[in-house]
Amino acid sequence: MWWVGLAFAMAFVPPFARVVAQGAAPAPVPTLAFEEALDRAADANASVRAARLDLATAERELERVRADPTSLRIARLQAEQAQERAVASLAAARESARDAAASAYENALQADDRVAIAGAALAIAESLHDAARIRFEAGAATRLDLERAANDVQAAARDLDDARQSRDLAYQRLASQLGDAEAPVTLTPAPAPGPVPDLDQVRSWAEANRTVLAAAHQLALAEAQATAIDVPLTTPRADIEAARDRVDTARLNLDEQRRVLDLELQQARNAAVAAAARLQSADEALATAEEDVRIQRVRFEAGTVAQLTLAQSELQARRQHAARTTAEHTLAATLRRLSLLALGAGPGTGP
Repeated sequence: MWWVGLAFAMAFVPPFARVVAQGAAPAPVPTLAFEEALDRAADANASVRAARLDLATAERELERVRADPTSLRIARLQAEQAQERAVASLAAARESARDAAASAYENALQADDRVAIAGAALAIAESLHDAARIRFEAGAATRLDLERAANDVQAAARDLDDARQSRDLAYQRLASQLGDAEAPVTLTPAPAPGPVPDLDQVRSWAEANRTVLAAAHQLALAEAQATAIDVPLTTPRADIEAARDRVDTARLNLDEQRRVLDLELQQARNAAVAAAARLQSADEALATAEEDVRIQRVRFEAGTVAQLTLAQSELQARRQHAARTTAEHTLAATLRRLSLLALGAGPGTGP
């Protein structure tokens, strides 16, 4: 509907991008796309940079060990495992940084929505105040009615100021994620989240988990060490039995890590399913609100309702649109958390 496009086109322009010199043409404001923001945040993230350095170190060590003809099998195995863990750590750090940037980006979009809604609410409050003043001057309303309408205007103006300040802060947080001191940009809408993966697909991600990978490495190393010393003629029986015990312990630890991760993945997937259901409910509520706007517009054009009634219906539809956007972002966030959990990474916190 026309009002949705207009409201959100205005909302996507941050306040500092609207300030231009007197008499000067407004400078073009760059547009930032969702994936571009995530890539820039990952490149700027300190944990990602550190993980890249760790991977480079691990790869150099692996090359050195492989090039050394005197290197033992266990030393090569340890170098290979260190390189695999460094790869996994870099992937986890990158996804964590992208998650933090995605959350900041979505929060900025939601802040734009709140500014647009607060502006529309203020316009309605001002219209109601004008109507109260006219009725008061005509003797059809009391001074108390007029004062209440004025108070409503002041409250709506404060709400708009608060929304603008919150949007400023949201954009500053996004700029911080991008590694910029300030980022006067216009944001494009975030992409719609994908479907919730089925449980078998989620479980297939478990072996990429950093904790599971480390436990699998411990088991492989313990098995290699046990094989290396399993020479009864030269190794005491007690040492051989101790090595075998370490293998059993490592196998139990790997099984336990897989069990715990499987439960956590199921819980995270359940959260995503619940978020998808809330998004569906928000879609239905928005459809109802848009239908009400359509009806009120027909009635307004027929002269059976006032323009203010139509404006209030449009405001409610704006609120439902914002609620639907929030529900969509919540689903996207739960899907990101599911991926982070599979990798063994925590939620992103910033550069």
